[in-house]
Amino acid sequence: MSKRDTIFSSITHRLRKTTQKYGIEIPSNLENADNIDTHNGDTLWQKSVSKEMSNVKVAFEIMADDENVPEGYTKSSGQLIFDVKIDFTWKSRWVKDDHRTPDPA
Repeated sequence: MSKRDTIFSSITHRLRKTTQKYGIEIPSNLENADNIDTHNGDTLWQKSVSKEMSNVKVAFEIMADDENVPEGYTKSSGQLIFDVKIDFTWKSRWVKDDHRTPDPA
């Protein structure tokens, strides 16, 4: 029983999500970031996401709707991770969901 309680405690400790850092609310998704910006009356999270997307877009080839997908390409997904740095700059980072993309043959 003691070992079970220790395992449960370590799992719940890892799964806790931080909602604030340095007194600033950290969003969990893009919709939440928009809501925080609206509530605060600023566009700090929006600017952070825009900056990250402009830096990441060089790695992608955006295709038109009528174009066929080249052979060997796979659909990929990802998510945005939000953070506030110690110098109070708002940071967004797009990370790829590797567990959803099949390994190449």
